[in-house]
Amino acid sequence: MSTGAAQQEMSLLRRYGAALKYGDYRRFWLSATFAGAGVWGLIAARGVLAFEISDDSAFWVGVTTFAALIPFVAVPPFSGILADRFDRRYLIAMAHAVNVVLALVLVQLYFADSIQLWHLVLISLLSGIARGVQMPAQSALIPNLVNREEILNAVALNNLSLQGARLIGGLAVGLLLVGPSGTALGIAFALAAGGYVCATILVLTIRTASTGAIAQSDSLWDIATAGVVYAWRTPTVGLMLIFVALHCGLTMGFESILPLHGKAQWAAPGTALPYFLAAFGLGAVFGVMAIAGIRSERHKGIALLVVAFGSSVGVLILGLAPSQWIGLTGAFVMGLTQAPFMALAIAYIQTVVPDAIRGRVSSLFTMSALSLMAIVNAVFGFVADFVGSVPVLVVSGAAFIAVSFLAATVVVRLRRVMFEGFGVGAQTPAPAAAPSGGSR
Repeated sequence: MSTGAAQQEMSLLRRYGAALKYGDYRRFWLSATFAGAGVWGLIAARGVLAFEISDDSAFWVGVTTFAALIPFVAVPPFSGILADRFDRRYLIAMAHAVNVVLALVLVQLYFADSIQLWHLVLISLLSGIARGVQMPAQSALIPNLVNREEILNAVALNNLSLQGARLIGGLAVGLLLVGPSGTALGIAFALAAGGYVCATILVLTIRTASTGAIAQSDSLWDIATAGVVYAWRTPTVGLMLIFVALHCGLTMGFESILPLHGKAQWAAPGTALPYFLAAFGLGAVFGVMAIAGIRSERHKGIALLVVAFGSSVGVLILGLAPSQWIGLTGAFVMGLTQAPFMALAIAYIQTVVPDAIRGRVSSLFTMSALSLMAIVNAVFGFVADFVGSVPVLVVSGAAFIAVSFLAATVVVRLRRVMFEGFGVGAQTPAPAAAPSGGSR
């Protein structure tokens, strides 16, 4: 390799992997990768098992998914306060440890041949509560591990680990299912437990302490409502949270209907969900890496505009696909656009929100992203049992195209973010640079 080519390669690495120069962020990133593989392996295996033991009911897959996501309606307000009161590293580790135990319980029940639908629903609920504690703390920790100008890169790389884990987890479950073993789902649960063990150990090696700021003089009401008050007083942040909620509800809430869609459209009920997750994850890897190197505030806004409209295209392809391969192409396009949308949205919010209340605002982001998704997963599963999966996918995809058009034309504050850049809408000081504890 020539000197010029080597220098160019190093330049690309510095641009797209800028946050990895911090030692603590590398540990965080590896921990998130193992945890992501664990969670997506659990989601895929639980969905397939729920479909099997419920006599091919999309409704019960939806109930299981709903149970995993509904805690994000009630838990984040409390976990956001915890993330601003206690060390965020230990909250994340505690949540991972809970998921280790729950995955091991699934392993025991599965191999004892005593697992029932209510077991899946209850364990999904408890796992969702643990993740409801983990996610605001994890989101709030990231800006403390890197400098301000590298927040988007850090968020993008974290999203990359999550989506890459979706690829690995979904593909692993799919390959296990097509193999000769009748214990594939039990093995998947065991591997998920192992992923969470690794994630727990790695997050405890992070040296940078990270907490918010809750004054002793603050009333309980002030503490509980600080994030909501901030979003209200900073309208662009509040509107972004609504935009994220509609995005997740209309373009990402399909786990419940995928086994039914695979059976009805492609005669592949067993592998539809895990292979969808894998194809989505592969697209997400490419999509997130495409935005990881963006430095211009204006270009970040334009990228948000593009991926907002693109998020619906993959949904329409998936819904109208005559074969599983074309459906997986739709899933790839969904990952290619939806993952960058989420990374850009959270990067915008984390850039403008001060560290003192970042945990509480992060909890609002978690609620907006996952609470509506929980509800529509159950609703979509119920509706699909009666009208089929295709109308659900086509209508929801078309609906978000309309939402994106309104955001880009009628909602002035969001339009300015998209066309003028991420510097628009900040009414509070930007977060401080990473503390010296974020070792390189």
